[in-house]
Amino acid sequence: MKFVKLFLVNFLLYACFASAAVASEKESLFSSFESKKQFAEDVSTMILKAWKPWQDGVLITDVKVEGSQGIFEVGDMRGDTLTKKALLKKFDRKDKSQDYIMCVRAVASALENGMRKWQKGYENRQIQFPQGANCVITLSPCQNIPVTLDSGESSGDGALEENALYNFMLYRSPNNDESTLLVLKTAAKGISEAVKKWKASCSIVGLVAQGGIGPSPAPMGSGPGPVRGAKANNGKLIGTYIDKELLYSTMMKGFSE
Repeated sequence: MKFVKLFLVNFLLYACFASAAVASEKESLFSSFESKKQFAEDVSTMILKAWKPWQDGVLITDVKVEGSQGIFEVGDMRGDTLTKKALLKKFDRKDKSQDYIMCVRAVASALENGMRKWQKGYENRQIQFPQGANCVITLSPCQNIPVTLDSGESSGDGALEENALYNFMLYRSPNNDESTLLVLKTAAKGISEAVKKWKASCSIVGLVAQGGIGPSPAPMGSGPGPVRGAKANNGKLIGTYIDKELLYSTMMKGFSE
């Protein structure tokens, strides 16, 4: 009888130890520096690879032109948004645990949410078409003076700030141990800083404005003068893509602080 009791006690102790070991193993997903480094590389590579086709596919259309001013309103930036599906398609899942994949998916979900809100809410009143201020009858085709994206603003800008990105990732995290929260926090910071740099280095280019109504030429009219009701189309986002090295280095710096 004593032997049976001793056996049961030892079995229960072993079961508790095994359970604690499993929990510890789960919580230490990013306990090593190498695992954090791998995550930074996977995330930064995934984002860069998905960013290029998204940016190249953006089309800017139906921008109003009044005189020399282009009026880029909400909804004028067309094309697909940067999706979680497109991001994860660029992620190599080979030999990755389910929890690791869930962390990458959390980053992709946060970036998808932020970029969708930014793209859908973007507007810019700094786009100029100098020819529009001095024409007759109508506006002949002319291109805009390139301006960087940070010359405009979006109602979705806040969704790309570090805290907003982190909070979005947090509720999609497989667990809340310290090391997992750290890699998500550094990913949020890296994305936020890289997006800000991208906005300052990527420009709205190639908008072709034409049409509308300009004043009749003198002596019968008052022209040349400002056009009214012209439209600009076929604009693109030209410049650098998101800076992978900045994203990666920001994450790596966060791991050592």
